[in-house]
Amino acid sequence: MNSNFYIEFITLVCFLLFLITSFININNKESINKFIYLSNLLFFSIINFIYYKYISSINTSYLSQVTSLLIAVLLFSYFLISIFYFEFIRLRLVFIPFFIIMVLFKYLTFLNIDSSDNTLSLFKNKYLLFHIFSSLFAYSILTICAISSFSVYIKSRLLKRIKFNSILINFLPSLHQSEILTIRFLHLTMLFLFSSIISGMIFHMTEYENFFSFFNYKVSLSIFSFFLIIIFLIYRFLKGCSSFTTFKLVLLSYLFINVAYFGIKILEI
Repeated sequence: MNSNFYIEFITLVCFLLFLITSFININNKESINKFIYLSNLLFFSIINFIYYKYISSINTSYLSQVTSLLIAVLLFSYFLISIFYFEFIRLRLVFIPFFIIMVLFKYLTFLNIDSSDNTLSLFKNKYLLFHIFSSLFAYSILTICAISSFSVYIKSRLLKRIKFNSILINFLPSLHQSEILTIRFLHLTMLFLFSSIISGMIFHMTEYENFFSFFNYKVSLSIFSFFLIIIFLIYRFLKGCSSFTTFKLVLLSYLFINVAYFGIKILEI
């Protein structure tokens, strides 16, 4: 076993520890649990900074390096924000899918290394990098939307029962909070989807001659999801809608994005 295996194993163990501590009961009065969670978050961000320094010293793709640095910066930023705003700690379970997707993407970029000069130079294209990360953020934030919207649905169903699981209720955000989070993250998803489409179009125009080949299977579904979210937000602003309708819209958009991003591999198109 080489050093790469041990480095990857250590970062994976640290990530699993971070996930485990995210499920402990934390409130403002329990300073010990809060300290454990924040310490683990800080430790995980430091490990990712070390990981970034390590892969920068070996022959890895520019995309892997940028992804690793981005994860480390996001984790440390989340740590600093959580110190001053307890609300971010209370909503930690909502943000977990975002970090899971980022970490999985980091491993995929590191494992699928093509160290050829063409590939390395390709990933230094700023439009391509912007397109990749805006697409990644759009997918991650839409995942958070799906989680927060699902928590609204689950919590409303649980509260209608005479007996319900109080532990699960306490872990989930409040109904009002979840609805606000879902709508705010839908706005962010729309922004990153738009950025992804535009940056992808600019990159395509600089690299390829046929403009119409840009509108392939993935792009068409992404554009459709983008306009679906816009129409929903406009309709909600004008007439309003129930949380269950929001839940169905988010799941539908999430389905289209999943098919757009991963359907090519599954269907071998």
